[in-house]
Amino acid sequence: MLASFSCLRCLSRGCLEDWLLPGPVYGGGAIELGAVLPGLAFGLVYAGFLVFVNYCLLRVLPPTKPVEAVRRFYRGVVQPLFREATALDILGISLAAGIGEELLFRGALQSEFGIVLASVAFGLAHVGGRESIAFGLWVFVLGIGLGVLVPLTGGILAAVVAHVVYDAAAMSYMRYDLAGDVRRQQNARVCNADGDDTGNRAWLSEGEDGS
Repeated sequence: MLASFSCLRCLSRGCLEDWLLPGPVYGGGAIELGAVLPGLAFGLVYAGFLVFVNYCLLRVLPPTKPVEAVRRFYRGVVQPLFREATALDILGISLAAGIGEELLFRGALQSEFGIVLASVAFGLAHVGGRESIAFGLWVFVLGIGLGVLVPLTGGILAAVVAHVVYDAAAMSYMRYDLAGDVRRQQNARVCNADGDDTGNRAWLSEGEDGS
């Protein structure tokens, strides 16, 4: 949220183009986009990798304590936030977060403090309490990869593309797939309750016939 607000404020002041003018990736006050085609390619590949890892975290990996902590956070905190989100909502949030956060963490902080400290700050920014510590660690690891993309491609375009695409995929998963899981679980509980009630009525009926 803070990064998105900073990005919008910068746009309103007309200084975003100064940040993105050709210049050194680290230092000098300018943030370089990097080569377009490599940026798009590396960004999409890394986004696909993150989507795969995220799916494994939520669906495939054994339920160890860290994995279960991430799953509880997704289902208990993140998924309810996007339960009613539209496709346009998801697109807008993904663009705002992807551009704003990459300008802040990879563009500004990483240029001053390096990949590791910028990724630590990135992870901490996603921690809101004890229940989200494991999620923050996952975001830290994710941030290391985003940080590596900057020197690898000569700018922040790859990191922005990866961030936007991953966020859109993750939010879509929260909105549609996990929401479907919740509905299926609710329906199963209703069916089980109906089955138990039917069994109780049958047992009572047999008791009445026997008397």
